[in-house]
Amino acid sequence: MFRVLLTGLLLLLSSSVFAFEFPIEMIEGVDGEKVIVYVNKSDIDKDVRWTPSDGEPPVSIMDALAAVKAFLKNMPGNAGLTLEEIQLRRIPHHNNDWHYMVVMQAVSDGKPVTQYYAVLMSGKVIKAIREPESFK
Repeated sequence: MFRVLLTGLLLLLSSSVFAFEFPIEMIEGVDGEKVIVYVNKSDIDKDVRWTPSDGEPPVSIMDALAAVKAFLKNMPGNAGLTLEEIQLRRIPHHNNDWHYMVVMQAVSDGKPVTQYYAVLMSGKVIKAIREPESFK
């Protein structure tokens, strides 16, 4: 009986370990910087498929900017960020999956501080990471 319970417990625990989803790494070039976005495949699968010839994208530029602003409200220390650039881009290796790359900028100690965000066509915002100078 103990073996049966132990086997069942091990199966239950191992199934949750195998359920972990490794993110897809998107490497983007933005104004000469290498920016990395980690996206879960399930988030891409939830996205609305869109082909540019079908009309307007499911998330407009204004929607994407509003999503980033809402995302930033919940994060301290982002006061003074302003929109620097926004681009509509295809998700690599996914023909009908698109996202916006949003570049926000502030000034800290007299120097520009840039932050990058990906906005999926579901409206989900993902903070991107700029490759550090030491790795270039």
